[in-house]
Amino acid sequence: MKKCFLIAALFAAFTMNAKEIVIDLSTAVSELTSEADQATFSLEEGVLTVNWVASAGWNEQGVAFPLNNLEKVTNISYEYKGDGVADFGEEGVCLFPRLRDAEWNRWYKNDYYPNVKETEWQTEAMLPDNCPWDGATYAFGEKPFISLAFVVNPGKAGSGTFYLRNVVLTVEEESAVTNVEAQEKAVKEIRDGQMVIMRGGKCFNALGTEMK
Repeated sequence: MKKCFLIAALFAAFTMNAKEIVIDLSTAVSELTSEADQATFSLEEGVLTVNWVASAGWNEQGVAFPLNNLEKVTNISYEYKGDGVADFGEEGVCLFPRLRDAEWNRWYKNDYYPNVKETEWQTEAMLPDNCPWDGATYAFGEKPFISLAFVVNPGKAGSGTFYLRNVVLTVEEESAVTNVEAQEKAVKEIRDGQMVIMRGGKCFNALGTEMK
């Protein structure tokens, strides 16, 4: 039983590839709830500095990076720090990473509250799972994504600064083996300690290369 489980796990590893997409921070644009708010930014030595001004409480101010109808997002990693936002007291100001899909719906991670009262670099990894404000009637990932945003959501009017670096999206890609199986039913075997795939009278290795 343990051997069968190991073989299945190995085959899954061969048929699922992860691709990392490093976000070009120079592509940032302002992301604002209200035209009365502000978000200005500058990039230097790989660090994006975002200065924000909130005209009222519970608006969002920040930056967004365009995505080209990206699908199968499995992780968002990034590093950030804030300026302490002393005027906002002990609660500080939350920073929300979010994805916007092709239907213009915004996706956040439930119960996830990084805060710009942190003044040292923080390393984060997350994946949105909730669409609380736009009421999407479908699950996360069913529509492609057109932008990734980082926005603050202060509880009152005020201003502050946050910093971003090393923003990376991970997406799932199909491997050669997955593509072979999609074309025609394949039979997996272990020969001489190696996994092989039999299809159409031919033999392929775990990477989808035909074996003579």
